[in-house]
Amino acid sequence: MSTQLDTIQAPAKKATERNWQRPHYDVSENEEAFIVRVNLPGVNRKDVDISLEEDALTVTGTRQNDVPEAWRPLRREIHAGDYRLSLRLNVSVNEAKIHARVENGVLDLHLPKADEVKPRKIKIS
Repeated sequence: MSTQLDTIQAPAKKATERNWQRPHYDVSENEEAFIVRVNLPGVNRKDVDISLEEDALTVTGTRQNDVPEAWRPLRREIHAGDYRLSLRLNVSVNEAKIHARVENGVLDLHLPKADEVKPRKIKIS
């Protein structure tokens, strides 16, 4: 059974009002779950927000680019700002069992598939 998660192409009005950057991400699946890995370089765990509304999974994160007091920046090439990724879930997931962690600037989301989506063997009587 092959399913997929799609990137939502039309950002919400709120997203277009800010300087959002879409992070790079990977999606994998097996019979039990989806794994979504999102690159959020420089984003602290406390600055990541994940929401699931109907079939839309949204990840946002803010990267702080603080300059120590009494210092002045001479050059800035590292993106400081907000990340936003929205994915449309084409299958039901078990919302109660979703878990996430951030390590080394990578967000790992584990999205277990709902029981009605998982393949089952049907016994012949």
